[in-house]
Amino acid sequence: MNTQTLNVYEIFKKSLSEDEAKEIIAYIDDSRDIAITSAVNRKIEHLATKEDLAKQIGDLKAETVKWMFIFWAGLFLPLIALIITLFLRK
Repeated sequence: MNTQTLNVYEIFKKSLSEDEAKEIIAYIDDSRDIAITSAVNRKIEHLATKEDLAKQIGDLKAETVKWMFIFWAGLFLPLIALIITLFLRK
């Protein structure tokens, strides 16, 4: 029991029997523990695992390679066309 629970227990013990006060305090402790557990579980659901991060990194690498290919192809194709055009003029 923490300090607040102990104070509440003392208040309930004055107006109720000791067993009833203990039962109410046990209910309060259980409901608080359930609330804390559910809050922690909600936060755990949002955490990323190593597998999640590895998949995201793999996806990013594939996306980066794709865009690099598009960039270099877009850069070299006109350059090659220009070189071919210059050599064919002679």
